[in-house]
Amino acid sequence: MARTCVVTGRGTTAGNNVSHSHKKNRRIWKVNVVTKKIFLEDENRWVRVKISTRALRTLRKKGLKVAIKDHGGDITAIAPKKYVGVKPTSPKA
Repeated sequence: MARTCVVTGRGTTAGNNVSHSHKKNRRIWKVNVVTKKIFLEDENRWVRVKISTRALRTLRKKGLKVAIKDHGGDITAIAPKKYVGVKPTSPKA
């Protein structure tokens, strides 16, 4: 899912450009989504999330878990623990 905020679920929206004569042309509004690394304190790890800049302001105010809970999301969907404790192996010569 490109251009979708993982916290709020906001994505691209469509509508009309309306001229002075009320001619309507279709257009889209894209969400300002950035990729950020956020530290989860209780799990002691970094997570990389695609988040809108509007949600990033909320995150700085409330914290990740509270912001996700307010929007009805789940932290496990955003930050799965599949790589926790897995160390990269170096090839032996």
